[in-house]
Amino acid sequence: MSFNRRQFLKSSSFASFVLGYAVNSKATTGLLMSQAPSKTPNENANDNPIQNVKYSESSSLDFNGDNINRPHDILWNIDGYVAKKGGIPAPSASTSVVVAGGGMAGLLSAYHLQAHKPMLLEQDPVFGGNSKGENFDGSFYSIGAAYVTIPDEGSDIDVFFKETGIAEKLQLESDTETSVNFRNALMRDFWKGASDPENAEQFVKVEEEMRRIYNDAYPDIPWTEDSAISYEELCKLDAITFEQWLTNTFGEVHPHVLEYFQAYCWSSFGGSIDEISAAQALNFVTAEVDGVLALPGGNAYITSVVHQTLKNNLPEGHVLSGAFVLRIEEKANGKVWVTYESKEGQLLTIETDYVVCAFPKFVAERVIVNIEEERVKAIQDLMWRGYIVTNVIMDSAIKSPGFDVFTLNGKMQPAPTPLNPPKKLMTDVCFGTWAQNDEVNHSVLTMYRPLPFEGARQFLFNPMSHQKHLIQSQNEIAEFCKAVNIDASKIKGYRLTRWGHSLPLANKGTIADGTVEKLIKPINDKIFFANQDNWVNPAFECAFTEALTVAQKIESLKA
Repeated sequence: MSFNRRQFLKSSSFASFVLGYAVNSKATTGLLMSQAPSKTPNENANDNPIQNVKYSESSSLDFNGDNINRPHDILWNIDGYVAKKGGIPAPSASTSVVVAGGGMAGLLSAYHLQAHKPMLLEQDPVFGGNSKGENFDGSFYSIGAAYVTIPDEGSDIDVFFKETGIAEKLQLESDTETSVNFRNALMRDFWKGASDPENAEQFVKVEEEMRRIYNDAYPDIPWTEDSAISYEELCKLDAITFEQWLTNTFGEVHPHVLEYFQAYCWSSFGGSIDEISAAQALNFVTAEVDGVLALPGGNAYITSVVHQTLKNNLPEGHVLSGAFVLRIEEKANGKVWVTYESKEGQLLTIETDYVVCAFPKFVAERVIVNIEEERVKAIQDLMWRGYIVTNVIMDSAIKSPGFDVFTLNGKMQPAPTPLNPPKKLMTDVCFGTWAQNDEVNHSVLTMYRPLPFEGARQFLFNPMSHQKHLIQSQNEIAEFCKAVNIDASKIKGYRLTRWGHSLPLANKGTIADGTVEKLIKPINDKIFFANQDNWVNPAFECAFTEALTVAQKIESLKA
């Protein structure tokens, strides 16, 4: 099977049994999940993607997430910063491969290249990128990316999950178990027309088409030659918006369906259906027709396991946090110099054969010496969106009604602007401790509040922003608690996480117009790129595929 296509089982009824993933129920998860906290690999690792939160810190005083001061101070004037520090030093270390960036793609790149003892450099004090999580008194929850889709048995992702032990913790929420919060009431069977029974056929028609695409015409991103559709067909889908595709395919679309897709695109992409590429939206939406897989701590469980594996297997000093890459330069002798500032503030240079740039492209534009103008133009064509995650910690355990619940009111919110922002930012709530079967002292509700318009991000850095979003979160979660019959008086605290530019906007035409091709092309087979923004597709599966693709390319060059 190809390693770089998101593959799925064609039979949903027995997906969990064929794959070996557990359905979330006491009968199947009790033994697996009862010891989850003690097995999460973040013991004594202060740069692990899953951070322990003190019991007294159930409410945050400021945003977690992006650590904005150091990157902003350095990236806006790297030449001046380096000069102030005494200039680029001569190499003091050498290694075969350097991976710059310790988010999901960087950790996976280093994982696939373990045999070559790579050095992994992450500028943040904590690894994981936006796939981080927290542990509050044994309750594990995501502060960023929360779930993955069902991989085909025997695919590279499936093998990876099983060889790392991650598969033992994956919990399946099937399509028959999902609910929406419609007009402040939990509702099953949304795609059977439960919100408007008289027009149920309009919902069923859309669901049937999504399942047909899932089975027979799935738009793989990244695309490969054995994908179900041709590259020309993928580009044709990419050249139109999801809204256009819906109209072209169904004519008039039921307003409840439009509202659902609008909320879904806000939550997943940080953009509206009149912005997002049809190829990108269908790549996400149809992948979930049989359900999704979640872990304790969300996708931070994956980054945590990989981080601990690398710590165990690589030489001491090869997994470095607080290491801010300032310069990547190919030298005349074919070597590449990677200069970084250590957490202690010292400039150091590594000489290496290959570099994997696993950070966002707007960073690549600033740190790679003599980067091509064509690539710079492609990078500058990208847009980025942010979002807020509010984790609501309860003072006791509650029974989760499901994993991910979207909130709908029966009318689609229009595409927002700075002058016409959304009336309510919350799109969906994940029950953060659902993957632990609620066998915890404190249940956690993870609220996603995307900022799906240009200009929204700048307001996140206002000193009053945390308090503003805290109050909004409190109001929104109070409504939600009523809908799902949760006693809001049992809320212990609110922890807010800010992600300023974590989502590359998957807007129409980015694949079709050749931008992606310019972004992913390696530089002289020395400098490679592995990140979700390679294909402007903010998914674990994309990060995994790009990391493996680059690792295999480097392997072939070293052979």
